Amino acid sequence: MVALVTRGDEDPVIKQAAFYVEKLQAHLTAIHVNQPALSQPKGAVEERVTEEMIRDRFITSGFEKILNNTDIIIEYGENISKIISTHAGDMDLIILGHRRMNTFKSRIMDSIDEGISNLVACPVLVVQKK
Repeated sequence: MVALVTRGDEDPVIKQAAFYVEKLQAHLTAIHVNQPALSQPKGAVEERVTEEMIRDRFITSGFEKILNNTDIIIEYGENISKIISTHAGDMDLIILGHRRMNTFKSRIMDSIDEGISNLVACPVLVVQKK
């Protein structure tokens, strides 16, 4: 499973997912969780990511060929970690992207990838985004 945010900085995350699909002939599930506007930064416009947008990210990253062996799940909710963990039961590996947080933010809160890692039973690969 690969969890995507679709901010445009996830090429390294998609590349890792494609590596495992191609080398292990694995089936891939891509997941995205749309959040309510209240969970977004102040002034953010609620834009819901669609399955087509996820497909476009794979195509833009140059991995269109693995889409035939990829399921896409779009969920909606506030707690990204819990939602992803409910879909992770049968997964062998979860691939997540990580953006560095500033020092202040990192001291007062966990990152979403850390929250997911704490909830799932399978291994988690965290890929540094650019």
